Amino acid sequence: MRKNGHDRNGRQRWQCDTCKATTTATIESRSRASTLRAFLDWLLEAAPQRRLGCDARTFRRRSAWCWDLEPRIHPDGVVHHVVMADGTYVNGWCLLTAVDGNDGEVLAWQWCSRESTAAYKALFEQIAPPDVLVCDGMK
Repeated sequence: MRKNGHDRNGRQRWQCDTCKATTTATIESRSRASTLRAFLDWLLEAAPQRRLGCDARTFRRRSAWCWDLEPRIHPDGVVHHVVMADGTYVNGWCLLTAVDGNDGEVLAWQWCSRESTAAYKALFEQIAPPDVLVCDGMK
């Protein structure tokens, strides 16, 4: 995207370099982007809510929608030598994770109602087949 003048209301217009489509960023989308940045700063950097420029309750109300975002891990296609897989129960649901055995990086995850063969298949479809798989053996 690159700048492409202004619309009749004075808002910045943007044009896609590949398809030549144009768009303008609305105040709401800029506000949501700002709220998401503040939320991530608070979540990942342990910044106290009182330093965010508004009342703590106001911040929690404005950023409540951020908890509904589901992070995605894009597959890199790299074959990892060792992958460790296990499930943990969170609030009545099971979270299956596949972790690189060398550096501890999370490669994929899958939510399920309980550990099952189908759930593990869904987990492993997200990554390239590893050389070695370490797991606790469901049964």
